[in-house]
Amino acid sequence: MDFISELKNWQLFAVFCGSATVLVLLLWAMVKLVVWAKCRPVGAYVILAMFPLISLFPIPPAEIKKLEQIKKEQIHQDEESGAPPNDFE
Repeated sequence: MDFISELKNWQLFAVFCGSATVLVLLLWAMVKLVVWAKCRPVGAYVILAMFPLISLFPIPPAEIKKLEQIKKEQIHQDEESGAPPNDFE
């Protein structure tokens, strides 16, 4: 928030224009991708097959520790509240 408060009017305008340009380009690219996928369904299947490869990037250990801590806190809160255990997990 300090970054925004230190900006001058023209800098704020430049950041806004840059953000708007990126948003418009992303929307344009998504529309082009949908049109392309409708024309070439085999290519669309190949692209969709590549998306799960994103999950191959490892999760940083710090994030795993945070998730474990959140689970422990949630279990502790459930025990304090006296709620029956959840058998669906």
